[in-house]
Amino acid sequence: MKIKAELEVARIISGYGFKGVEKKRSKDGKEFSVWVTVWTKESVREGEIVEVTGDLSVKLEEFTGRDNKPKQTAAIHINDAQIKKAEAPF
Repeated sequence: MKIKAELEVARIISGYGFKGVEKKRSKDGKEFSVWVTVWTKESVREGEIVEVTGDLSVKLEEFTGRDNKPKQTAAIHINDAQIKKAEAPF
């Protein structure tokens, strides 16, 4: 399934891609972050806003939480991503 998203580059995964974040608001007005791992060879810089188009995949990942208990999360990935730099607002 193809997906298109506008993300802020939060962290570079050297040689593989980057972690991006999109800020959203819930119905009750609270802000939350959607984290996406983008797999691409194209170069980006931390803090840049980019438009990403690619193949969507979601993986169930396990980790140990701060409370030292096992947790699970659905991790969002965009594979074979094409990157377009966001247009300047002026």
